[in-house]
Amino acid sequence: MDGSLDQLMRLLSNRGLEWLRQRIMALPEAMSVDHPDLGALAMVGQAAPVLSGLRGRISPMEVIVMRRLTPDLVRAGAIRVLEGARTPDLVRLMLAGGLVACDDPLWQMACETLAEDAALPLPQRLALSDDPALLAQAERVLTTSPRRITPDHVTTVAQLLMQLFHYGARRPRLSQARAFTQIFDHLRRLADWAQAAGCTASVAQVAFCLRLLDEDYPLAEMVSDLIQVQRPDGSFPARLGFGTADQELAQAAGPTVLVAMALHMAAWRRWRGAAPVWLQPHPLRTATRLLADRLARAPIPDTLALHAATSLTRATGQDWLRRLSAPRGAEPALLADLARVCFRDPISARHLRRWLDLPRLPAGPATLDRVEAAWLSGAPVLIASPLPPALSALWERAARTGDDVLFMDCARIALHHGDGVPAPVIRDRARRLAARALTAQDSVPDMLVSLDRLSLLAQLLEPEPAAAAAA
Repeated sequence: MDGSLDQLMRLLSNRGLEWLRQRIMALPEAMSVDHPDLGALAMVGQAAPVLSGLRGRISPMEVIVMRRLTPDLVRAGAIRVLEGARTPDLVRLMLAGGLVACDDPLWQMACETLAEDAALPLPQRLALSDDPALLAQAERVLTTSPRRITPDHVTTVAQLLMQLFHYGARRPRLSQARAFTQIFDHLRRLADWAQAAGCTASVAQVAFCLRLLDEDYPLAEMVSDLIQVQRPDGSFPARLGFGTADQELAQAAGPTVLVAMALHMAAWRRWRGAAPVWLQPHPLRTATRLLADRLARAPIPDTLALHAATSLTRATGQDWLRRLSAPRGAEPALLADLARVCFRDPISARHLRRWLDLPRLPAGPATLDRVEAAWLSGAPVLIASPLPPALSALWERAARTGDDVLFMDCARIALHHGDGVPAPVIRDRARRLAARALTAQDSVPDMLVSLDRLSLLAQLLEPEPAAAAAA
């Protein structure tokens, strides 16, 4: 494409972005997750970092969308998702949430929950996870030409390819080099169908994807189809055709965003920004630290000082026994609770053992209390084989029925066995408990209970890469 066409594409793209800016700024400053334009806002939020990456500098749209896509809005949506909601607008909000809430453990846990939900479309799960099994599924879809083409199929293929390429920031590793040729042939067929069908979104998405595979692919014909249908207000219609009527945000946000992405890819040709980094956030550990910070700021009664200091040491890895001037003695019942809190955490066990000057426990029956007390005293402890199937089934049943007492009893027993990967229903229940702990306005005793729960669940579901063998 010559320079004049590049200039025209950038001009028309900016007109489309100006239309989006006006509609977004017309939205209320404090949107709710039930607002009818939430999905349109989230869609723009997904595209804004892509436009920035193609430009090589922050896009004006990224600045504008962050005035309405707030951390509080993403947090409220994440709570809904963790409670089981799966509306398209909420899912799209989670996909866009990293723009403003990447450090929020509630958003991180919601994303993990969605990534594990097999009922969601593959492109959405792939956007939230780098699971090799999902990558293999995506490759099969991309390399298999369908018998009948539909707009939904075009959208699925395009979104999968965009996710694999991270919108152009990197080139994926496929099972074989020939797969790229198969995908390219698939896209060429989709391009012919999209232009014949007159579907604006399909033409824009396929044009973007063809440039992902080949930076020099000629897009003049497809781009011409797109730019000639821009409305006087700057928006783009759902169908390739002439029109002059102004459009509302919910009506035209999708086509306008997709055409803007295609024009950016055609004009700038390749990704110019920093490559995105896939984060491993460990949200349960983050939630544990946030709850520990809240507990540390609360006025802790003297009667709970030793328990609170032990729990904070367990959650943060810092010595809170000296900070809180905790008592240097404990009744047997409290000592058993503290041993349970410290189990399989060498740092808190070592600090508490020295603070209380505990002797090493002699050998005895291998009950839960006895093993936990032995760990606290510094005696050798044997971690059993992987979780028995009967206990796994009981744990899953407690998660499904919402029996939190039984759920945590099973979690305590599971910590006495080798580290494994709990079932998705268990992980989902653990995230719900974490979300409840972060959003509740609890008293100090209740926060202590929640903090001990989160420390235990984080140990089980997000174990450290190299755990110590003994205290």
